[in-house]
Amino acid sequence: QRQMCIRDSFNAFWSTFEKFKATFGTQLYSNVKKNMFYARTRGYESALHSALDKNNIPTEVYTALIENVTGNLDSFHRYLRLKTRMLGVEQLKYSDVYAPVVKDIDLKYTYEEAKELVLDAVKPLGADYCQVIARAFDDRWIDVYPSPCKRAGAYSNGSAYDVHPYILLNYTDQYQDVSTLAHELGHTMQSYYSNKTQPYPTADYSIFVAEVASTFNEALLIHKMLREIKDDDTRLSLLMNYLDGLKGTVFRQTQFAEFELRMHEKAERGEPLTGDALTELYGEILKKYYGHDKGVCHIDDLYTVEWAYIPHFYYDFYVYQYATSFTASTALAEKVLGKEQGAVDKYIEFLSAGGSDYPIDLLKKAGVDMTTAEPFDKTMAAMNRTMDEIEAILSKRGG
Repeated sequence: QRQMCIRDSFNAFWSTFEKFKATFGTQLYSNVKKNMFYARTRGYESALHSALDKNNIPTEVYTALIENVTGNLDSFHRYLRLKTRMLGVEQLKYSDVYAPVVKDIDLKYTYEEAKELVLDAVKPLGADYCQVIARAFDDRWIDVYPSPCKRAGAYSNGSAYDVHPYILLNYTDQYQDVSTLAHELGHTMQSYYSNKTQPYPTADYSIFVAEVASTFNEALLIHKMLREIKDDDTRLSLLMNYLDGLKGTVFRQTQFAEFELRMHEKAERGEPLTGDALTELYGEILKKYYGHDKGVCHIDDLYTVEWAYIPHFYYDFYVYQYATSFTASTALAEKVLGKEQGAVDKYIEFLSAGGSDYPIDLLKKAGVDMTTAEPFDKTMAAMNRTMDEIEAILSKRGG
């Protein structure tokens, strides 16, 4: 019944976007032409090269991400087949991807419990790191609960250079809120260490590395939870929560990044980007990623207008950084949790570096080379380990 409601919502939602795809196509094409104009005027090879040059990111990092992800779609399809199995449906549909697969699991944690969970999770990073997080709790750096007229969501702001970072939350006692708390504290700790260590001009850090610190903390939290929780249903919920996050951060954002690259390449070849052309291009990529032609996940043609809904396509080659940050943080977390010698000290130095060097070089010093496949390979290994455990639990239960 819930899946039928989701499908009805999908159909109603995307039918409305379908009516205006010509207008959305004109808007997006205008933005692409703007990018092309500035790239040509400033002597760049392409709009991609122009966008990445600010942080001295080689275009090979962007294209290698797409190649690595598309080369590992079998792992993504394995995840989708697990979804199919756990939902008990014959054919997974795109709208089903957002349906919960574990029933009657409602993990609740008070804010006091969340603080203890996070503090315990980050212990591998040392006493100083934990003491600063304790200060964030005790000295009220965090606006915790929803209130009238308060902004939705969550974020960390570290721009008060001479004071301390501030966090906005909307905490409602869900496990996802605990994970969000850990995530935002990762941002806060990077801002704290950078502001403490760097002079003002180099204290701020780039988006390319910003999500490393936040997703690193999430990795520590899920590691702690899975180490301590033995109940199969709860473990399944947490394991699928991790896979859902990986799907949304690595595969979905890379899918967006490929669409962004391909539409710029079409325009740079002189091909017009109409609403119909963008829908066809997005549909080809979407169906490839979700294994539509292999019967893995069925994509209704109506849903291929999804590109019109994504505001990040106006941010000019921005979304790939979510995926690269996730793979970088996974690789760094594997080193810290594996107690690799010097890994913690290198990571704290990375948090303290701000914008004192280019992001690729900062990550190299921390122990992760984003010009190689190592971070992505470690992420795929972690993903497949997670799916191995899910399959073992399902086999044990005979379902």
